[in-house]
Amino acid sequence: MSPGSRTLATERALGAAGSGLAVGGSPADAALDASLEALARAGTDHADLVLVFATGDTHAAAHEMLHAVRRVTGARIVVGCSGSGVLTERREIEGESAVAVLAVSDERLMATPFLVEDQAEAGPDVGAEVARQVGTTLAEGGCLLVLPDVAGLSPRGLLDGMQAELGFVPVIGAVAAGTPLFELYNADLARGGLAGLALSGPRPVIGVAQGCVPIGEPYVITRADGNVVMEIGSRPALDVLKEAIRSLPDGPMRVQRAGVFAGLAMDPTKSPLERGDFLVRNLVGADPASGAVAVAEPVKVGQTIQFQIRDAESSREDLRVTLEGVARALEGRRPAFGCYFDCAGRGQGLYGVPDHDVKLIRSCLGEFPLVGFFGNGEFAPIGRRNFFHNYTGALVLFPAGV
Repeated sequence: MSPGSRTLATERALGAAGSGLAVGGSPADAALDASLEALARAGTDHADLVLVFATGDTHAAAHEMLHAVRRVTGARIVVGCSGSGVLTERREIEGESAVAVLAVSDERLMATPFLVEDQAEAGPDVGAEVARQVGTTLAEGGCLLVLPDVAGLSPRGLLDGMQAELGFVPVIGAVAAGTPLFELYNADLARGGLAGLALSGPRPVIGVAQGCVPIGEPYVITRADGNVVMEIGSRPALDVLKEAIRSLPDGPMRVQRAGVFAGLAMDPTKSPLERGDFLVRNLVGADPASGAVAVAEPVKVGQTIQFQIRDAESSREDLRVTLEGVARALEGRRPAFGCYFDCAGRGQGLYGVPDHDVKLIRSCLGEFPLVGFFGNGEFAPIGRRNFFHNYTGALVLFPAGV
């Protein structure tokens, strides 16, 4: 093979990807403009796969949007949903009508779209139905992108069902948001459904920023019942919580404008524990008389717990540390493209400035095609188990390389 033909083969194997973003105007025109921009940035005249995220106010023109996307890109697979806002690597759009498009042409990827039209009707079998539709696409190193409606959604049931049928496969995505909510699947519009995509080929790199920093010290739960932590380190759980708050500089004052959560260690053998080793869950109650604390997740004796705080400062620091870990996992490779699923409770409402997360992603990882939306809850793995999260930023990258 000549040097020139080797370069051409490498370029084909690497594929092409680009993002486009259009704000305002008619939804169909916005989808057209975003698709044209995505192809231009990818440097190609067609795409194999397109992801489309649009604000909820575009719902009435969803079919026209899909027609525009498919006509411009020629994509066989188009998947997406509504968000309370949308984003690319360049901007985050909140409070305005917008359409974001990611166009991908990459021979390394195997992709199978799926749609469960009515989650409520599928009930506990929804995970099995997804597994049936994706078939053998999920080879070693694959992942599932899930974009469910909130109607009829049972996050734990969905994840447990897919785990039972497929074994552990990283699941990442977010619940549709906006008014109204909707899901996009090829040429179809759904409400109350679950759209998504099974991908295999380049092994994804996933980062999960739960927006928290640990406070106090990690201790073992020594007495518990269900989701109620009675004792931590043989002390009343509420006493340990108060001690953790006092350990934080300006702790009591900061807690008044922030949130306090429980961090449950996912690997009991890991020491020392670091940020990212915890599943963060809400505190849902406390009993001053008994000193017990209730957590929005079942707990068990022997599990390690460390309380966490979440505000703009902690979220910024947690995302920065998460991105540093993603950079290490990339091992010098460039991301070919990626998706970022951000909670609607973050963005300008949390940070007070626009474009916070995408600017930090760009600063830490460089510029690459990225698309995403602001959703009603996020899906991402911690360790080798998938979870449903809140107030989280979930990033999935597909590295470049042959």
